[in-house]
Amino acid sequence: MSKVNNFLSYYKLQKEKIDQSLVVFNNSLIDSNPFLNKNFSYFKNLNSDGKNIRGVLVTLGYHLLQDDMDYSIPLATAYEIFQTAILIHDDIIDKDDKRREKETIHKKIFDEYKDSHLGNSIALCMGDYGLYSANKVISTSYKNNKNLGKILNYFNDTVLNTIKGEMLDVILPIESKKKKISSEELEKNIQEIYRLKTSHYTIIGPLCAGLLLGDAKDSFIEDITKFGEKVGIAFQIQDDILGIYSNNMGKIKGSDMKEYKQTILFSHIINTIYKEEFLEIYGTEELSEEKIEKVKRLLEKSGSKQYAIDKMNQFYDESTNILDNIDWLDSSKKELLRGFVEYLRNRNK
Repeated sequence: MSKVNNFLSYYKLQKEKIDQSLVVFNNSLIDSNPFLNKNFSYFKNLNSDGKNIRGVLVTLGYHLLQDDMDYSIPLATAYEIFQTAILIHDDIIDKDDKRREKETIHKKIFDEYKDSHLGNSIALCMGDYGLYSANKVISTSYKNNKNLGKILNYFNDTVLNTIKGEMLDVILPIESKKKKISSEELEKNIQEIYRLKTSHYTIIGPLCAGLLLGDAKDSFIEDITKFGEKVGIAFQIQDDILGIYSNNMGKIKGSDMKEYKQTILFSHIINTIYKEEFLEIYGTEELSEEKIEKVKRLLEKSGSKQYAIDKMNQFYDESTNILDNIDWLDSSKKELLRGFVEYLRNRNK
């Protein structure tokens, strides 16, 4: 556990700095127009109390090469603003009413005005505002940095990869329901969603942005990309398991099931004798506690849960094997990254 504790010490210190920076950013969202101010208050509320894991990874990527970590805080802040913005869009797509144990923006506006179109419209605008605000934080904070162009380009690539992953995530359940996609193609597309929407968005993007700020060589970016891809896939598999089995995800219970979410659990069970029984429940709008529990049992009886757990651990193990072979990282930095991997592996939310 010492590796995890080392990472947690680092995480808590950097998270506190990012929290303080986010407070400054949130306080800057002021407008003389009261209607705009009201909308900004919704964004500020959601842009608080997050885990800041992506922001911390930005500082960690920078710390792999440099020691003056405070220099990376604005970039870390930008990633957290981006995180909030993209989640606002995600909540509209997923029709989620809850995020970070708070009402989502589109739901809050609907509750006030009883107009779903208005709720979605304002939420879309606030998400867009957040995305461009993140870009502005980077461009103004590092205007004198020789790598600003590379950093902005990489950040925008991360956004674009996230959007591609989201589009696949949205269309795949529809194609799967129509049975217009083979099981092999389904598995391939699920892996692509994991790679684009989680590996790049959650792990590779933040770490490599921090590396670029630290003046990393191209070969360093390639090494951390290989490492981060494995971690991200493992993280998403774990997220999909927790989405079914955990009550600590800050989301509406059973939301993944209602959305007919395409996961490695899904792609495994539909190739077992439990397929028909599973599909009678999975993807239905009205899910009772009894039906949710039945889905859990079916995933266990079919071996799908264990299959996913084994795959998750395989990818986590592969990531640490890659890490062992990175020769430009000193042992203390490798320990921090190993601690991060073990921290993720042991999480329950």
